[in-house]
Amino acid sequence: MVRPLPEPLVPPPAAAAGIHPCLQVGDRVAAEVVVDGRVVAQLDHEATRPGLQRQPVVLVPMRPGLQQLQLRGTVSLAGKAPAALDRTWMVRDMAPASAPLYDPCLPWGERIHALARQTPRIQIEPAPPQPGQAALQALEQRLGTPVPALLQLLADWDIGISDSYFVGARGLGTVAEMLVNQWDYARTGEDGLQELISPDVLARYDRSLAVYVDVGDGLGALAWDPEGAPGEEGLWYWLHQDSLDEPALLQDHATGQPHTAEAAFTQVFQRFALSRLASAQADDELVVDTALPRPNLLQLQFDKRRHPRLWLCSYGHPYGLY
Repeated sequence: MVRPLPEPLVPPPAAAAGIHPCLQVGDRVAAEVVVDGRVVAQLDHEATRPGLQRQPVVLVPMRPGLQQLQLRGTVSLAGKAPAALDRTWMVRDMAPASAPLYDPCLPWGERIHALARQTPRIQIEPAPPQPGQAALQALEQRLGTPVPALLQLLADWDIGISDSYFVGARGLGTVAEMLVNQWDYARTGEDGLQELISPDVLARYDRSLAVYVDVGDGLGALAWDPEGAPGEEGLWYWLHQDSLDEPALLQDHATGQPHTAEAAFTQVFQRFALSRLASAQADDELVVDTALPRPNLLQLQFDKRRHPRLWLCSYGHPYGLY
């Protein structure tokens, strides 16, 4: 029986959304940001380089229960005279579904149970009591290093997200073993790993644990490399069949620091369990998440008719979500 959700020990940080315009050089947007009829911010941006602005040009406070967001001003594209901009979106907050994932008061098993009640894509069942603990101890002896404490979760629970899944503690092994024994790659030969992958990447796969398997458009995996920078608990990265020689390191998008185990696990549930909830169901709907520990990333873009589109991208990028 999962315990009732405790009250948070500290109030969550005030929610905010950052607006990130995606414009061409010389394009400009100047507008009031209106939330539920009240002007809360001023957006004034002229692009000096093309594409998505990595840093937000304005932060918009978001209180729980907000209903509408409006941009009211002008936009100038492709050297043309400014045109009126007046667009309103109805807001849908996905915080009721996502909040347990970010609650530091909840043990991870309870976080996932709470998420599963909101997101039927998640399946979680008690793991067999043996040999999970013994398997983790044997794995540490084999690797010659402690494994992240969060892997204890995989000794306690069998966790799947649709067809994808966390590898149970009793099945944990190296990425190279997974590629050979489960993904049907040969170690040597014309199409073997030694030919397909550079020596440095193959060495990483030989020492890394495959922790989560993504079964979708091909096969991918989340893996943990015990060799990290001094003082770190190793490195987390994604690999995929389509780019096997290019594992993608998980890094904090704000600081560039490698992900911790908690951030890596959080990213899995963001990417595979919650991302569909972040998709708007209508042109005039704007999805936000007031439970996110960081400002929502709202991308603003205009079509050739200067019609604006504003949408949540915090759950859309494959590697830097948390």
